[in-house]
Amino acid sequence: MPDLKPKRGRPATIDTDAAMQSVVELFRSKGFDAVSLDDLSEATGLSRPSLYRAFGNKLSMYIAAMDTFGVQVMQNAVPRLHATNDLETALTDFYTAMLSIYYRDSQVAPGCLVFGTAPSSADEVKIQSRLKFGLEQLDDLMRLRILESAPNGSASQIETAVYLASNTLVAFSARAKSGATESDLVAMGAQTAKSIASLLKRT
Repeated sequence: MPDLKPKRGRPATIDTDAAMQSVVELFRSKGFDAVSLDDLSEATGLSRPSLYRAFGNKLSMYIAAMDTFGVQVMQNAVPRLHATNDLETALTDFYTAMLSIYYRDSQVAPGCLVFGTAPSSADEVKIQSRLKFGLEQLDDLMRLRILESAPNGSASQIETAVYLASNTLVAFSARAKSGATESDLVAMGAQTAKSIASLLKRT
């Protein structure tokens, strides 16, 4: 719940960062369609008019939540891809960091806001566009990292490795929501990283 900080002679100000984090976790738990404005109001502690003033309509809030979640991933997980020269270790550490985000709140259904909830609402053009961008960005991140370790790999090997690396991350969210534990998926990520490294050693 965000803090409302009253100032003398002025309307109460809103802690928009705290409110947006509440919005992120609500959408991550329930998805776009299942969340109502009353849910958003209760989660943030803000009235509907305050929500509209701060974030716009429900769709705008969901898009902002997707972007906020993306920033958190870029800050907390992506650096792990480049923290070591060893590709297997880098991918394993990246997956582990992502899973720590997916499972960070025991009160929220585990999974990814973008890959776990956006596909069910992809009939919304703006959501579809953000989802497509997120997938393309993930592929680009993986391709760049894989090329660093296998600059002489064939195009077929590189793209196969990219698909394995990206699709494993996308699958984590569905598996998390189906009951897989964090440790189960950490092991899955480590096995995928090992398989990708082995594939690229054949160059």
